[in-house]
Amino acid sequence: MSARIALPTLILAAAAATVMPGPAKAGPWGLAPGEWYTNIEGSSFSSTTVHLADGTRAGVGLVVEQRALASATEMGWRHGITLLYALPAASITQRFATFQGTSTGFQDVQLGARCNLRNGPTALAVELDWSAPAGYNSHLISIAPALGDGLQELSAGVALGTAVGGRGFMQGSIGYGYRYLTIGKRDKGSIPPDEAHVGRFRWADHVLASADLGYWMGSSLLIGGRYRGMLSLSSGPLVPEIDQHLAGPLLLYRVDQRLDMFAGSWSTASGKNTLHFDQVYVGMAFHKTTLNRLQGFLGSNQAP
Repeated sequence: MSARIALPTLILAAAAATVMPGPAKAGPWGLAPGEWYTNIEGSSFSSTTVHLADGTRAGVGLVVEQRALASATEMGWRHGITLLYALPAASITQRFATFQGTSTGFQDVQLGARCNLRNGPTALAVELDWSAPAGYNSHLISIAPALGDGLQELSAGVALGTAVGGRGFMQGSIGYGYRYLTIGKRDKGSIPPDEAHVGRFRWADHVLASADLGYWMGSSLLIGGRYRGMLSLSSGPLVPEIDQHLAGPLLLYRVDQRLDMFAGSWSTASGKNTLHFDQVYVGMAFHKTTLNRLQGFLGSNQAP
């Protein structure tokens, strides 16, 4: 694929990649009524290469830089039900040849609920999420970047987690996401020249996956690894088919029962029609919970 052909698709993919399922999801363990967890995370990356439609990594002259600040909150509502809320803000710069544009603002707001079927040393939960643009302009004009692709998303998944060896935990999830502009009829064919409502051609569905592993080196220091993946199943003609697989290490320091400090990175392990980037992030988490330290990232420092 030549740079001239690839660029429009990759600008669209760059917008979609900024709203990929984020790393903020904490896992399958739930909170009791009145308990809560909030994290605030700052991140940055600069990308000069992309993964083309065949998965090949190449430079097409497009440079994308992103600086982001995200907040995610989980609150125990009723027995077995945890409510989720997340809102990221970003400043994104795109450069191509002599053209440059920057956009700053909120991206996609996310609302969700997790229902715990098991919540002990082993956890099992189902989760339903909805996300939508938080007021940004999704229309791409020349090289000026959009803060997202302008689509809403409904997703549902199953998450499983378990304590490991008395010093750690692992957790993972698998689910389905449907992105759409209008939730009605989906069309895949060519767009008629006189088509006035192109929203029905803007949709995509994909598989969502995650995995996390954490190991306590002492009473306060956790080291771990994380993975987030999105695998395209199908899409309308106005939405590129995007595969993206991110992985990276995590270091967390539990200051006390209610405060964590953490840092880590994400790197694009593989993908199609997506940016290749190496992102670093730092943040802090505040929490009030009776979960123990082997019950995922929501736990306190109490022993199991």
